[in-house]
Amino acid sequence: MSSTERTRKTPRYLEVFKLIRADIDTGKVKVGDLLPSEASLCARFDVSRFTVREALRRLQADGMVSRTQGAGSRVLRTTPSGVYVQNYRSVSELSQYAAETTLDLLKSEDTILDADMAVRLGRTEGEEWALLTGLRRTSEGTALALVESYVPARFKDIAAELAQGEGAIHIGLAEAAGTAISHAEQETQALPAPYHVADALDLPEHTPVLRILRHYISGEGLLIASFNWHRGGDSYIHRTRITLEAE
Repeated sequence: MSSTERTRKTPRYLEVFKLIRADIDTGKVKVGDLLPSEASLCARFDVSRFTVREALRRLQADGMVSRTQGAGSRVLRTTPSGVYVQNYRSVSELSQYAAETTLDLLKSEDTILDADMAVRLGRTEGEEWALLTGLRRTSEGTALALVESYVPARFKDIAAELAQGEGAIHIGLAEAAGTAISHAEQETQALPAPYHVADALDLPEHTPVLRILRHYISGEGLLIASFNWHRGGDSYIHRTRITLEAE
């Protein structure tokens, strides 16, 4: 099986999420009803409790169910609330964002790093890289973010292929390079939307947006850097869990 095929495989929790969504969409489970227990869902779909909890977490993130310990999960609405909530505690959980959304590749081009971009990427001015631009959408098709990803020029073709499939580009690139992502670095900044971002997200120019720059780094150095230009807080929530070290 190729790296692209592995990347495109739909996570099991997402399949369960879609099946439960179908129960809600068809009225099999109505607003106000409790969903079956986690144990019942595990038995029905022949999956682990972890998989069921991830599916329920996604439904909760979409604002469709509420979850109360000891009381179960109750259906709140039949359609997503329009707010995307991203939770993560590790590099692997960052990949859920790609699995739960889709990316429409708009263009793939060669680029020469200017002084400003070289500083942002921690590279050298004048280096040749590839720039992939795409529009990331929610499962309902709503434009969530404009994504501008910089990858080493030698990975341009494989990155473009991966961008048109399902899953995280950085995972497929790491496999193609015969390496692994060791860590990710993230920088978040609120900025007025430049014209090209506002146009892609159908917003008035200079509307406040959230720019998230992620560097995915392997043992060989920077593998991919992505600028994610997100709509404002009315449609995107970024949530992180931090475990404190004992003193």
